Formats: sequence, C-alpha cells, structure tokens
Amino acid sequence: MPDMSEDSRSRTVSVIALVLTTTMWGLSFISTKVLLRHLAPIQVAFLRHAIASVATWIAVAVARPRIRVSLRDLPAMLAAAIVGIPIYYYFENTGLLYLSAATASMITASTPAMTAAIESILYRKRLPAAGWVGILVSATGVALVVQSGAAQAAAAGAAGRSHFLLGAGMLLASAFAWSLYTIFNRPNVTSYGALTTNAYQITFATIVLYVASLRNGIPWGEIASSPDILLNLGYLGIFCSAAGYLLYLSALRSLGPTLVSAFINLVPVFGVAGSALILGERVTLVQLMGGAIVILGIFAVGRTQGDS
Repeated sequence: MPDMSEDSRSRTVSVIALVLTTTMWGLSFISTKVLLRHLAPIQVAFLRHAIASVATWIAVAVARPRIRVSLRDLPAMLAAAIVGIPIYYYFENTGLLYLSAATASMITASTPAMTAAIESILYRKRLPAAGWVGILVSATGVALVVQSGAAQAAAAGAAGRSHFLLGAGMLLASAFAWSLYTIFNRPNVTSYGALTTNAYQITFATIVLYVASLRNGIPWGEIASSPDILLNLGYLGIFCSAAGYLLYLSALRSLGPTLVSAFINLVPVFGVAGSALILGERVTLVQLMGGAIVILGIFAVGRTQGDS
C-alpha cells in the first residue's frame, strides 16, 4: 500500500506540473507572435534557448543531479533534442508568420493523437478501437479549424489562402516533431532524470540554433534597446523552455508518452483565451467548434490509455 500511495502522489504532482506547463505554453504563442514582428523565426528560437540553457545550468548547479551520460546513450538523447527543439521550432515559428496565435495553438492540439498513433506503430503498442476513433475525431477537428481559417484567408485572395495552408502545414509538422520528441525521450528521463536530460538537450539545441542563425545574424542593438523584446524572450526562455521542458520531462517519466501528450489539448484553451484578450485576435465559431472536437477526440484517446 505505501507504494501505491507514493505512486498516486507522484501522478498528482505530474498532473499539476502539466497543467502549469500547458498554461505557459498556451501563452507562449502570443510572445512568439510579438517577437516575430522584430526577429526572424530562427533568431527567436536561438535566443529563447540561449536564455533557457543558462537557466537550466544554474538549476543543475543548485540541484546537483547525476550529470554524466553514457556515450552509448548520448546519440539518442541528442537526436531527440534535434527533433524536439530546432526542428520543432523551425516549423512552429515559421508557421506563426502566416497564422494567428489562436489558430496555431488549436492545430497544435493534434499532438496527443499523433503521439498515440506513432507510439502504437513504432512500438506495436495496441491501441483500442476507441482510441483510433478518438484520433479520427481529433483529425476531423483539426481539418475543421484549417478549413475555416483557409476560407477566411481566401477572402484576401489566392495568396492569403496559400499562406494560411503553408502555415497550417508547418504547425502540423511541428506537432509531429513534438510527438517524436516525447516518445523518444522516455528512456532518457528514466535513465538520467529530467534535469540532466534537459541540460544536455537544450545546450546542444542552442548550439545548433546558433549556427543556423549565423546567416541572418543577431540584431543585438535592437534587442538590448527594446523592453518588449527582452520581456518576451525572458518569458519564453526561463518559463516556457527551461521550466516548461523540465516539468514536462518530469511528468513523462511517471505518466508515459500518451498520457503526458494528452495534456497538450489544454494549450489551445489558454492560447485562444490569451490571443483574444492580449492580441485582440478574432476566433470564429467554426474554429472554436473544431477546437472542441479536437479536445473531445483527445479525451477519447486518453481514456483508452493506462500508464505506458
């Protein structure tokens, strides 16, 4: 019985951590949208993770976790980092150039369904029929959000529609990348813990993003003179990346990929509300219906999954 109590407490803490994380991530679309007025997508990704790297290593210095990683495990850990950070943020930030923050957050809600499907295929993990129905329902909701947004964009002409569809495709690609990051990272956090895994991955990703950003350069003068840029970069780096990844990976260790990713459906709740209140973005009834269908599908998937 003590073990069950300990397990229950661990799961409760993980759920609280995930709610806090998805709140921060929902609002992150707003900060990213603001920063894209001043910086290129790759610059935003590099700067937020440079800040996150510093914050993460300060946490390592304070907590002093086991920091040595086996050379045998390092390639897989760094590969997950590449998929989940540079590749993910390339697609997300570029997609946000063409989409509203609210629409982007709703499309991102397809991540849990993708995670369940990919995990089922890669690891031959049996997904009940109700789970596949949930995935289909979720995909229908995403299609509704995309179709509604595309119809709105078409009012601006063919270019508006094509830009919207490009942005939607980018966000779906980012959701796929995050699904792989979640699945591939469970062995890492099981072996080395969330903080050590995060420290290695976020540092490696920052180096990759720095090299990728060299082509555009970094407008340090503009950044230093703009409180708006500094505030939003600080929020993304410290809260959304350093703290957010740590909380997410900690929960992944105890709950497993499918259940952890199911909480991503909370991101559009906070993303849509924040976008409307802060950016004044308008969300159509059809898009809200599509977002609700996505969440309904995810709950159907989540109910079929026990601890992985």
